[in-house]
Amino acid sequence: MQWSKTKTTLESFLCDRLKGRVRIHATVYRKFHDGPSKVWITFDKREIVSATDVTFAIEHEKLYQQLKEENGLKPIPYHPDWNVMFQSEEREQLVRASDTADETLIGKGIFDSNYLYTACMEYPSLSIEDAMNSEHIMIRAYSMFDRRLGKRRLKEIPLSDDIHPLIVEFYNIRCDVEGLSYDRSGTLE
Repeated sequence: MQWSKTKTTLESFLCDRLKGRVRIHATVYRKFHDGPSKVWITFDKREIVSATDVTFAIEHEKLYQQLKEENGLKPIPYHPDWNVMFQSEEREQLVRASDTADETLIGKGIFDSNYLYTACMEYPSLSIEDAMNSEHIMIRAYSMFDRRLGKRRLKEIPLSDDIHPLIVEFYNIRCDVEGLSYDRSGTLE
């Protein structure tokens, strides 16, 4: 699907008070090696979430190298048969370290553009219940802006300490525009 159509579809899910105030943007840096991209969302022209390939790659490599050093991980030993190398314990440990780095960065709110692209492509096909309960942080956050989420139901959303800060931020923005009072931690008063 073309990005412009995806963007229009996503913005059609916004509640009335957020229409025109929330914008979804994307760009690809074509003259940069491998054409990294950036996807970001703004509220009243202020960036509220951003996913940049370059930033993610730099932070991922730093954390990955730190995990390799802390855990004493060894490089994959050479073998003429690449299947032996592919199935080696060393490779599995390195892959786990890379996955841990991914999860840690996502937990900190540092995303690569594909993470947001995936959410943008998947969101239109989800019911509001599926979106609100998704494992994907960006999908859950965007569901706070969804017109299918009414004020009454918005008031009933339990926000605990283990919820990602991005979800809480989107929740707080929605409560502000709807005129609902809440404390800054995200719980309604």
